[in-house]
Amino acid sequence: MSVATSRIGTENARITIDYEKCNACGLCVNVCKDFSLIVEKGLLKVSDHPLFGCIGCGHCVAICPHDAIMVEGRTLQPEDFAPMETVLPELKFTQLFHFLKNRRSIREFKDTPVPEELIEKILFLSSTAPMGLPPSDVGVMVLDSKEKVRCFSFEFVDLLSRFKWMLSPFMLQLMRPFLRKDDFLMFKSFVIPTVEFFSSSKKNGDNYVLYDAPFALMFYGNMSDPADATIAATYAMLAAESLGLGSCMIGGVGPFLKFMGKDLKRKYGLPAKLRDSIIVVFGYPQVKYRKSITRSFQKIHYA
Repeated sequence: MSVATSRIGTENARITIDYEKCNACGLCVNVCKDFSLIVEKGLLKVSDHPLFGCIGCGHCVAICPHDAIMVEGRTLQPEDFAPMETVLPELKFTQLFHFLKNRRSIREFKDTPVPEELIEKILFLSSTAPMGLPPSDVGVMVLDSKEKVRCFSFEFVDLLSRFKWMLSPFMLQLMRPFLRKDDFLMFKSFVIPTVEFFSSSKKNGDNYVLYDAPFALMFYGNMSDPADATIAATYAMLAAESLGLGSCMIGGVGPFLKFMGKDLKRKYGLPAKLRDSIIVVFGYPQVKYRKSITRSFQKIHYA
């Protein structure tokens, strides 16, 4: 029985070996961390004692120099495997560094719809993001117009308004003994003022939740590694940059929907028990930044 995901339950992937092509070189054995493959008496075999059972990572197929192995199941099919394409020689560290360093979060967008073709390209590229356990358990909600983005934003603000009493200074003081110091400061200095700002802005017709972007994507996890959704969102953000679009990650919606908003989640097809999620807004930039910023980690140490 393999490791469970929401998409396929505990289904194992199936490994088949073409013995007319296999020379038992052992490369596949070395990269299989489930120990599903062994070489025994000069013959490659599928082990009877794997760690979990094949999870369908496909490493054995990808490394075999003789096309002697195939993995199917857990959403994988033979046509999902293809020869690796050579990376363009001009993609060097320096070019990649400047591409990443020059990227800025964009929150000011032109009132221009993003073509469906570009949205599909962003979704396709972000689907290549690595995941903690295949197949990917990340879901994506697509808001493909400014009107949909605006509607979702204001319905989210209405949801917050219904629970504003829970975020009042009085309630915060009541919860103070049960909160860590950094959580208390986060609520006091950021969460409460932000909720108040969202509510007052909506009354003026201003959308500061998702900035009236031409489209937005919410990446969310089911039984996945908590990082999976954020990694996929990062890939989408970089894909947008390569297509001439601006983007910005919005982290303030997911934590609320994780604990509230049953009706809102139902309306937008989100899981009732929504786990980790992140929203990215996209559009044609209305502004052009002219300087990059050097950033740093809080700490780097060698243990």
